[in-house]
Amino acid sequence: MRLARVVGNVVSTLKHESYEARSLLLVEPIHPGGEPAGPATVAVDYVGAGTGEVVLMGAAPGAAKLVFGIPIAPIKEMVMGIVDEVELHGQVVLRASEENA
Repeated sequence: MRLARVVGNVVSTLKHESYEARSLLLVEPIHPGGEPAGPATVAVDYVGAGTGEVVLMGAAPGAAKLVFGIPIAPIKEMVMGIVDEVELHGQVVLRASEENA
């Protein structure tokens, strides 16, 4: 799992059935303190995240099959959680309420 920030939405009128009723988000990997950690990528949203939120992003399709019971899921990345805060070595280095303020 990695941390990422939602930077936008992706709209697709035709998509694989495993994406039905799911949003596609543009997410940018970040370091624990919130600094960018790589190029943005598309992730399938399973938790209802929105632009600006810090999220937990995981690799799939193995995770999608195991966690969500999707037998054939051509999913490379998926958003699996919304982060409230990140603590590193006993100190809070990122707090969602401050990120979205």
